[in-house]
Amino acid sequence: MSTLSVGSRGDSVRRLQDTLRQAGFNPGATDGSFGPKTKAAVEKYQQARRLDVDGVVGTKTMQALRRDGFDRRTTNPVDINGGNRSATNGTARIDSPRNTRGMVTGSVTVNGHTYQFRSGNSRSFSTPQGEFRVRAHMNSRSDAGFTRDGVGFSFVMEDPRRPGSDRFYDSRAGRDRQYLRIHPDGAGPGTAGCLGIVGDAATLRQFRADMNAELARNNGSYTLRVQ
Repeated sequence: MSTLSVGSRGDSVRRLQDTLRQAGFNPGATDGSFGPKTKAAVEKYQQARRLDVDGVVGTKTMQALRRDGFDRRTTNPVDINGGNRSATNGTARIDSPRNTRGMVTGSVTVNGHTYQFRSGNSRSFSTPQGEFRVRAHMNSRSDAGFTRDGVGFSFVMEDPRRPGSDRFYDSRAGRDRQYLRIHPDGAGPGTAGCLGIVGDAATLRQFRADMNAELARNNGSYTLRVQ
């Protein structure tokens, strides 16, 4: 495969940008254009993976990206300005669902951008699979469990059959669970069953902006499918 560098364009660059974002490195908009922000994200990624730092996606950097989920297959570009959207928009995909307590990882796509999350920990179940209604909660937070790199926020996840209640029945626990939120993965790896978004400050600000855009476009209530 040819290298990707400043000036490259197309679906491979889009997938590169999505993979960098999922890995916690903000490349700017997923627009298929390899510009200065994408180069800076590649350099930070290379530094973190102990690769030669040159901002160019060559053989060794691509091998690392593939381990982090880069997909060479052609996909339809995501329209982040409205109109027809990717089938994954509004979906949180858990890598390996568990029927017991413990942390899982996965990715969530909002407003055409994909982010990595962690959910659950040694004492709690991860977010249940199913359909949730997401609504605004706190656009800025400072408490440690909801903050990362100085960025804090939370969004409510509620049972769509019970508007106004954040309770959701979890068959694994055999009971209703409540206070399910989407927030930065801040206090440590995993959350008490919420979706903890992984990334640096710029990534978290972008996620918050994307979720607020979805809520504004959908009259304050956004459907998210966890599967």
